[in-house]
Amino acid sequence: MPDIFIAEPKETAAAPNEPMPLISEDETNANKTPASLIDDRELESPQNPVHLFSAFKKDPDGIDFQDKESDEKIILFIRRSFITNVRWIFFGSLLVILPLFLPILLRFFPNPLPFLPVRFYFFISAFYYLVVATYWYINFISWYFNISLVTDKRVIDINFSNLVYKDVAATKMNLVQDVSFAQIGAIRTFFDYGDVLVQTAGTLDNLIFESAPQPENIVHIVEDLIGKRNELFG
Repeated sequence: MPDIFIAEPKETAAAPNEPMPLISEDETNANKTPASLIDDRELESPQNPVHLFSAFKKDPDGIDFQDKESDEKIILFIRRSFITNVRWIFFGSLLVILPLFLPILLRFFPNPLPFLPVRFYFFISAFYYLVVATYWYINFISWYFNISLVTDKRVIDINFSNLVYKDVAATKMNLVQDVSFAQIGAIRTFFDYGDVLVQTAGTLDNLIFESAPQPENIVHIVEDLIGKRNELFG
């Protein structure tokens, strides 16, 4: 942070008992070179931000939630591995290019819907692409808003589906009894993602991080947090 006090030039130095003048941060920035201003902005910007397609972040910056405590620190930010989106992206792409083959089909069936005027084909096409766009949108936000968070105090799992279903489950770290993961299949092993199971005490529901990236790393981090909480609270 720049100093807010500066000394006057020797020719017009203030008396020893007089306070030195204050200068604003804007005036200080005005005297800086552009390179120094850029350095200050870089220091103030998040060092480990979560991007649009981020699926795994350790010690993320710029993440907050509604009932987060002032001294609570987010350790892990988790979404399903982005590779799990390939199926619906591929299928949606096929739906987009499918009408391009319509002229070939019309060679064999010149007028498949003779009871409809020609101008209605435009509205049918527009409706078709609206459905495809909706399909992409729903699948994307279902991936984007399904988030799991691990803090130094608790584990949070947010399930969001089809715009109408939202379920938020959370448990305190000292109630977590065990954590494990399952990584079955060559694809999951190759792309390093799997299901992480967080087992809780008593009648609380277990939490599952489905298709989470780096599942083994997640298990090690949560186990370390469990050990630290047990040491702290006995």
